[in-house]
Amino acid sequence: MTSGGPSAAVGRVLRIAGGVYHVDDSTTVVQASLRGRVKRTDSRIVSVGDLVELERVGDEMRIVRLRGRTGALSRHGVSKRREQVIVANVDQVAVVVSVTGPDPDFLMVDRLLALAALSGIDAFLVVNKTDLAEPAPGDGLGQYEALGVETLRTSAESGAGLTALAGRLAGRITVLSGQSGVGKSSLLNALVPELDLRVGEISERRGRGRHTTVASALYRYPDGGYVADTPGLQYLALWGLDPAELPGGFVEIDAAGEACRFADCRHRVEPDCAVRAAVDAGTIRRRRLESYLRLLDEAEKGR
Repeated sequence: MTSGGPSAAVGRVLRIAGGVYHVDDSTTVVQASLRGRVKRTDSRIVSVGDLVELERVGDEMRIVRLRGRTGALSRHGVSKRREQVIVANVDQVAVVVSVTGPDPDFLMVDRLLALAALSGIDAFLVVNKTDLAEPAPGDGLGQYEALGVETLRTSAESGAGLTALAGRLAGRITVLSGQSGVGKSSLLNALVPELDLRVGEISERRGRGRHTTVASALYRYPDGGYVADTPGLQYLALWGLDPAELPGGFVEIDAAGEACRFADCRHRVEPDCAVRAAVDAGTIRRRRLESYLRLLDEAEKGR
């Protein structure tokens, strides 16, 4: 693809709505359309977080070139044959869970942490709603700290932990992700009140959050960088995952697997599997192995 030329401005896509791209050009946010040549000559779809080159054509701003990406958070699209980029050029993922209302979805936490690790993106855990309850010993959340995952405890209601979270977000492009109802939008509203994001209620019947964020969007962060609120993800399929690489998303399984009899052990039924032995011995949680095996099944099926 040809460049937009020396006069082309560079901006970051903040959100996309109805074919209109809202782009931060470092001085203001402009609305732009996508030039037909970009659609024809670049197989990638312009996504939130992308760096693009802009040119003014009459009274319109047009995206004329899509720049390279790093650290994209992706999943399978609806057809399962195409990559859907949730946010491009991500520096870190904040995996948000709540102590209660809803209870933690550990499979989703494992998915997000694995996705970040396999994508080379930093990740940390945010345990929210600590004003409602304190994490009970042995409830499963502490396992992530034991695995070396940085964990922050917060409450959008009381303000606890917000200073530490604010410092962690400064100057970076951060995706806040997790199941619906854990308080992602509430945390962003507490940190950046002018955003005034919609906050959902918890369904009494199912104990799950109602979706209030319907599409990914980036917001300028006052201390530099951007934050992204993403749709509550009830299901996240990893895109383009080589099954052999999956243990890299589970640090304890990866380490224990070095002692397996077979170098290509998948930790299912193979003889002399050191990972299953560690599970039986209680040094690896059985639920973590179950998460790994579920993702392995999906990767092998090309989902």
